[in-house]
Amino acid sequence: MPGRVGSMPPMRRFVSVLIALVVCAVAPRPAVAQCFSPNNSNACSLQVTGTVKLNAVATLSITSSNTTLVAPKASDFGASAGVTSTGPTVTVLSNGAYALTASAPSQWSGPSGSSKPSTDLTISVNNGSFVALGALAHPSAGTPAAGTPYAVKYNTKYNWTTDGPGAYTLLVKYTLTAP
Repeated sequence: MPGRVGSMPPMRRFVSVLIALVVCAVAPRPAVAQCFSPNNSNACSLQVTGTVKLNAVATLSITSSNTTLVAPKASDFGASAGVTSTGPTVTVLSNGAYALTASAPSQWSGPSGSSKPSTDLTISVNNGSFVALGALAHPSAGTPAAGTPYAVKYNTKYNWTTDGPGAYTLLVKYTLTAP
């Protein structure tokens, strides 16, 4: 088709259409978060809304995983007062309500033939009364803890007939739950 007025070779026509498409694709247009400043001012502001869903988050830490209990004297055997030993400090971090409990197996492990019950050990938190292992802290619903420490003391009762010579061990397990 050379020689015809107004005609263009096919390759040139293709390149012209391609250039027109590229120009349209990169032509300036407002982006979704673009801001135009009225009256040629240098200030422009946009608002963005952030949303997050927080789950219950809590951590439990303990100062020591081993506590050596105070050895009893002869006068401590059969005494209702028992022997008090300082235990670890348990610390709770929580963004909501929580419950802290302590539990143990039913028997201490000890010398062959011993049968020392775990109920011989009671626990006190933050200088409170000594109580059986179980619930230690039940803050009211929605109460967060920003590093709440629980200073633990143990009180152990000794019995002449069940507590023979030897080493005794009781595993106390602390559990933190979000109700």
